[in-house]
Amino acid sequence: MGDRPVRLDLAKLEVFLEAARCGNYTAAARKLHVTQSAVSHAIRKLEAGLGRGLVEWRRRRFALTDDGEYVRQVCERVFHEVGQAEQALASRVPGRAQSIVVGATVEFGTSVLVRKFRPLLEAAPWLRLDFRFRDDLASMLLADEVDLAIDCTPHAHPSIQATRLFREKYLMVASPAFLARYPVRRTIDLERVPVISLDKDGAWWGNALRSIPGLRRPIPGRIIEVNQVRGMVHAALEGYGVALLPKYTVLGKVARGELKALFPRLRLLEDWFCVYQKAAVARRLKNRVLTEFLAGMDVTEFGDAIKKQASRRGRS
Repeated sequence: MGDRPVRLDLAKLEVFLEAARCGNYTAAARKLHVTQSAVSHAIRKLEAGLGRGLVEWRRRRFALTDDGEYVRQVCERVFHEVGQAEQALASRVPGRAQSIVVGATVEFGTSVLVRKFRPLLEAAPWLRLDFRFRDDLASMLLADEVDLAIDCTPHAHPSIQATRLFREKYLMVASPAFLARYPVRRTIDLERVPVISLDKDGAWWGNALRSIPGLRRPIPGRIIEVNQVRGMVHAALEGYGVALLPKYTVLGKVARGELKALFPRLRLLEDWFCVYQKAAVARRLKNRVLTEFLAGMDVTEFGDAIKKQASRRGRS
């Protein structure tokens, strides 16, 4: 590079950072509302100004060079500080609202979260809250489509941190009419009856089956795919098969006898609901306020179906 000074163009760095976050030029262009060629051109100009490559293509897949990863980390810090300054200045304007987008899975979001946030909004009228309920929460977080996400599926990524909230329990259930046709008395009986799963290969049942001792562990023979939890509940009510469901979704139906819990003494492996958010934004006031509210949220109405634990912060 000789004595030529290195020039860092903030506009081009912002384009590069978005491409690094999205993992491809097309998604970055969509987020930035520019063309894909504009993203490519900006990164090429940035590389030319730095005199070194930042992006390489491995079998046509986007990847960062070592220099590219270093620049990405610097950009994360710099643009985080810029965002913090924007928020700090905005908070000094009387009545200035701050918006935050919360992501969650469809069932937990619609059944639990929307019923719980009113006290927060009354205590923090400056907060403007939006919800996005989908199952692909990791991609939404990485693409900055949500500020934080509440999920019981682990999301391991260097830029995402997790804060534990609740322990989620599961039940195997079936309708009385189904059990009259297909008696299920032992766990091995699950091999000869239809089971309802969120996916066709039965991965949804993985943790539950691993909870069963080896000799009694069934290999389901017939799997009925229903790709939403609420649909699985209704399929179980209609007698399609045995369903594995989050306990909070069927508490009332089990109490009323519409569904029967199978193997109540079997201790199924449990999941954790966590708040997932990028480490770069977790320190923002709105993220801190929302995380603290979620950590203290009252879920006693669900009994042990959603059991509160002492919050513990950790990198996922």
